[in-house]
Amino acid sequence: MLEKFIDNACEDSLTAAVFSHLLHLPCEVFWKILRQACYTKSLPENPGKLLLFHAWPKWNPDGTGNNNYVEPDVFMRFDSFDLIIEAKRGDNDMQNPRQWQRELIAYTNEYGKEKQKASMIALGGINSENDEKLTYQSFECIVHKCRWNTLLLECQRLKREYEEKHKSNPKSRASADVRILDDLIAFFATHGFVALRWFAGFDFKPSLLDASVDSDQQYFQNISLIFRSLL
Repeated sequence: MLEKFIDNACEDSLTAAVFSHLLHLPCEVFWKILRQACYTKSLPENPGKLLLFHAWPKWNPDGTGNNNYVEPDVFMRFDSFDLIIEAKRGDNDMQNPRQWQRELIAYTNEYGKEKQKASMIALGGINSENDEKLTYQSFECIVHKCRWNTLLLECQRLKREYEEKHKSNPKSRASADVRILDDLIAFFATHGFVALRWFAGFDFKPSLLDASVDSDQQYFQNISLIFRSLL
């Protein structure tokens, strides 16, 4: 899936790298990352089993104005609902509500007779964090918002959580998941999304907090000398 994108750090290669690795994780873990990365509280905590996954499906364009097909980035079917994902390479101002509407119409062309509940995630390229509602005939579809950066932060947070648990209760499954998350974080970095940490996530040593002012000054002077030696 990744080979044809490996030399082109574009929207499709980012989507391919991230979702192909997310799907190596157990369904409940993959869903937890995606759900918590979204700016909404309305996605279900447990969507059930992942029954179907299609990357770049080509859907019937009748009624959309497209001539050949409509192509969302990702389509997933869970036990409880269907999920369409429209991804953009950047994190701001690239999504187009008209494109969302075309994808909803094309979705109904493909799956409308099944009367399944459907939602959409606009991943990257958003200009607001609020849910938006689409309608077509008798179908409603809520568009939830997410940024690549929030998805990366969730991968980092879960990796730290697994590493802490693994210290006290080593398990091969946790080790495997950490390796998958390491690869995910590396793919984000390849596409320009730097792995950051919130200030609250740092584990400061108590000895540093208890040190005297003189000790602090010496500590930072030493760091300054190291940087100057590298210039």
